[in-house]
Amino acid sequence: MSRQYYQRGHLVEAEQLDEVVAVKIGRDTLGTEAAEVEAQLGSSAREQVREAGVDDETSDAFARANWVFVRPNQQTREAFTTGEEIPGTEATGNVIRRPNGRIGIATDALTVQLRPTLSEEEAERELESAGLTVVNKLGFAENLYEVRATASHDALAASVELHDNDRFVFAEPSLIEHVPARFRPSGARYPQQWQWRNAGTGGGTPDADVHIESAWDRTFGTGMRAAVIDNGFDTQHPDLASGLDPLSGFFDDMGGVVFVQGTSGMPDSNHGTFCAGMVGARLNNGAGGTGAAPECSLMLLACLKDQVGTQTTLARAVAYAAVPSTEVPGIAPDSGADILVSSLGPNGADWDLTGTLELAIEFAATNGRQGKGLAIFWAASNGRNVDVTKDEVVSHPDVIAVVRSNNQDREDNAARGPEVELIAPGVNVFSTKSGGGYGTSTGTSFAAPCAAGCAALALSVNPHLKRDQLREVMHESADKIGGPDVQYDAAGHNDDYGFGRVNASRAVALADGMRP
Repeated sequence: MSRQYYQRGHLVEAEQLDEVVAVKIGRDTLGTEAAEVEAQLGSSAREQVREAGVDDETSDAFARANWVFVRPNQQTREAFTTGEEIPGTEATGNVIRRPNGRIGIATDALTVQLRPTLSEEEAERELESAGLTVVNKLGFAENLYEVRATASHDALAASVELHDNDRFVFAEPSLIEHVPARFRPSGARYPQQWQWRNAGTGGGTPDADVHIESAWDRTFGTGMRAAVIDNGFDTQHPDLASGLDPLSGFFDDMGGVVFVQGTSGMPDSNHGTFCAGMVGARLNNGAGGTGAAPECSLMLLACLKDQVGTQTTLARAVAYAAVPSTEVPGIAPDSGADILVSSLGPNGADWDLTGTLELAIEFAATNGRQGKGLAIFWAASNGRNVDVTKDEVVSHPDVIAVVRSNNQDREDNAARGPEVELIAPGVNVFSTKSGGGYGTSTGTSFAAPCAAGCAALALSVNPHLKRDQLREVMHESADKIGGPDVQYDAAGHNDDYGFGRVNASRAVALADGMRP
């Protein structure tokens, strides 16, 4: 069945999978009881979903988040149509295949923005008149709300109905999607971290690293707060625990997504732990190696713990990193992050950007660091030579897209295109792993925090730098690598290497020379 909805002002033509319903089993419904609930809903539609192009990784991710795909029986179909609550379940939705092939679940949840000229009271009256129930008022844009549609069949229908209402800036369905971590695993300590000092062992090229040791002669990143957004973290890891910022926190789905400040109960993720270690594993503590900015404060933010959720939750994490009072009223305005990095996103590169996440990115880039702007680093796709512009998140003008290099100073078949800005070590790099361990892994996921940590060093010697100035420092200080066959254009850019491989030493020196 063909369906339509609006996203960032554009009409999207999507396909609803026929005879398939997505149902979220209740979190308190476990084991055989959960299986019994699923069986009572109808027959499994996993094979039908697979035939629609959904890979097992995505299906498994939805299953971990308690979402099942079923061919509904008559009772389930009637309950779904009328909105009647189904015992043992939390939510239901239609399964939507978007133009880029990615699957989303459309429930009754939307994110809407009303005209900024309306007062809060007028806006909420308009929402009530439109048959929308307010779930949460978001703090990073005027009159921005998470809502549920009570008068429409689902969020897609509500999006179309509200598009012509001139009091609404936009009304977008909050599609539940799979947002995995951008890494591909490969296979004691500081000598193994070739990303910091490449001596040419293991087939590497000497000095094919970020030249960080001379930067450490000047700074270890003291005073910098680095926000890392991922699915979870091992906050007890001996190389991370002493560096945790008190503003760390996580988003928990407790009948509605809420932000929880602190690390008690934070979900764990090996991927997030590895990324955090690349940024700020501690220095000289007798454990493991070290991060790029080993004395920075690690503001660890966990969201989409099952790799399944909406971009609205991701948007809230981005906005909180920049201005924490968007989630916790009363926090001092100077308490936001100095650097932000995330390595979440599908490896296939096809990722559409919602208006809500776009607003959060622009809010953080403009309002972060008390108006100096927050530099946002994001791992580009690991897909071999995929077009980076198909990923609307990392291609956003306020996002610094990072790809990965190997120990021979060559790009490693990640995304390419005009929006790639930097390349950094990300092949068989060494960092922290959950459970207090260490190991090597490969992915743009780890190149991005490497670059972000080096940027934190540069900013630490000159905190007066504005976001665009720091970005220019990272561009100008980068090394033009790749060998004689790699050509950079007149602006110093190459589609595979961006503006070059990060050079921490030159970045720190350049930033220091720009001090007022």
